Amino acid sequence: MRIPRILTILLCVVVLASCRSSHTATKTVPELPAASVPERYNALVGSCGSWNDVSVPLSVDIVSPKSFSISGRAKMVRGKSVDISLRMLGFEVGRIYANADSIYGMVKVGKTYMAESLAEIFPGMPFTIGNLQDMLMGRVFLMGSDTSLDGSFGKFDAELTDFNWILVPKTHPKGIEYGFTVSLDDVLRSLVVAVTKTGTVAQCDYGNAYADKKTGVLMNGLTVKAEIPRNRIDASIAWRWNDANWNQGVTSSWSTPKGYKRVKASELMKSIN
Repeated sequence: MRIPRILTILLCVVVLASCRSSHTATKTVPELPAASVPERYNALVGSCGSWNDVSVPLSVDIVSPKSFSISGRAKMVRGKSVDISLRMLGFEVGRIYANADSIYGMVKVGKTYMAESLAEIFPGMPFTIGNLQDMLMGRVFLMGSDTSLDGSFGKFDAELTDFNWILVPKTHPKGIEYGFTVSLDDVLRSLVVAVTKTGTVAQCDYGNAYADKKTGVLMNGLTVKAEIPRNRIDASIAWRWNDANWNQGVTSSWSTPKGYKRVKASELMKSIN
C-alpha cells in the first residue's frame, strides 16, 4: 500500500495529541476492549444517526484573520443548506448561508455581502453541502459524496496506533489529500486536509462528544486552523446540541439584501467588528 503524505501528517497529529493528553491526564483511562479496525469503523459510522433538519444555538470565537466572538443560531437542512444567523443583544448583525453550489454572507454594519461558489471557497475540493454539514457536526465523510458510509470500510485505508486510529480515503481529488484521526473509543478527533501543490494544511480538531438519543453522536465543538496565502485562519464553533430542535420542517433561503455592496469573502471579514 502506498503511504500517502496525509498519513505522515495524521501520525504527527496523533503524536502531538497524545503528548498534550499525557501532560493533562489526572487519572488512568480504563483499558478498552480489543477490537479490529473494521469493527471500530462500524462502531464509528454506526453511531451517526440520520436527520432531516435542525435548528441549534452556537457560539463562534475567531482569533484570525480578525479577533471577535459572537453567538447565534444555525439552521441546517440535510444535504441542502446551512444557514447561520449571528446575533448581538438579540439582533442579527450578520449571516452566512450555503446551499449546494454557493456560499453567501452579509454584515449589516457597513452593508456588505458576498456571494461565491463552493469551488471558490474550497478550491480544488469537491465539497458537497453534506460534506460541510458532516465536517461541522464531527462526522466522517468521503469528499464529493453524500452516500451513506455504512459498509464502506473498503473505501478507506486504516492504521491503528497506540493512541488513536487513522482513517484515510483510498481515492482523493486531484491535488488534495485528507484523512481523519479517531480515538480508541471510536470518537472522531480530527480532520486534516492537505493541498499537495502548495503544501497548505488545514486541521479541524473536535471537542467532546454529545450523544443524542435520536441522531446519535455529535461533536460539541470544533476548531479550524489553516495557513493560506495572505491569511491565517484560527476559528472555533461551540454547539449547544442540548437545546437543538430536530426534524421540525426547518426551511431557509437566501435573497440579496437591497442597498448592500458586494465584496469578496476576504473583504467581508474586514467589515466585522
